[in-house]
Amino acid sequence: MFAFLLGLSWLVLTPICIWRLFGRDQTKIARLTGVLTLATLEAATLAVAWTDQPAHEMARHGLAGEYGDVVAHTPTPSPSPSPSPSPACATRTPAPEFVRPERRGHEGVRSMTIYWTAAPQQCGTATVTFRRAGRQVRIWLDEGPARSDDIQGRQARTLPVHVAEGRAALDLTLMPPLRPGIRLLAVDGRNGHRIPEKRPSNG
Repeated sequence: MFAFLLGLSWLVLTPICIWRLFGRDQTKIARLTGVLTLATLEAATLAVAWTDQPAHEMARHGLAGEYGDVVAHTPTPSPSPSPSPSPACATRTPAPEFVRPERRGHEGVRSMTIYWTAAPQQCGTATVTFRRAGRQVRIWLDEGPARSDDIQGRQARTLPVHVAEGRAALDLTLMPPLRPGIRLLAVDGRNGHRIPEKRPSNG
């Protein structure tokens, strides 16, 4: 109820106080009365806001009560069993064995699939770092922690790996695609050897 009356007082008295402060032909006493009225309303508002604080806020500030100090206690979470670690894949740098370009008619080569020998505990992702120069694409493969650093003109992508018949593979998108009629030349970035192209007839 008091908060309602306080809000009503603000609504009624604020225009009067402003008129007393900035109106023409107002005496010093009228202006002082306006200032004191506004200060009283502000103090009453702060008092109401303080008394209306939730109980947990008062407990957090350690307010003393009649029967002793009120102390806020943070509940201690019960320890949860940690999940058993899953076997981690080995960090290695496999050599690409062959690639299969994906050609789409007039669009040329838009992507290629890179194949290599899968590990017993094959990583679910691999980072392929590549550098393009015309039709040539130099490729570096890394398995282990994900990487996304582009250095010395190279681009790095961490991509999902799918395994079939003992071979791991990932799909690398080439943007912009190679122009129609230009043959892709994939090169192993670590040794400079050409990576042979897998024919569609071989799967």
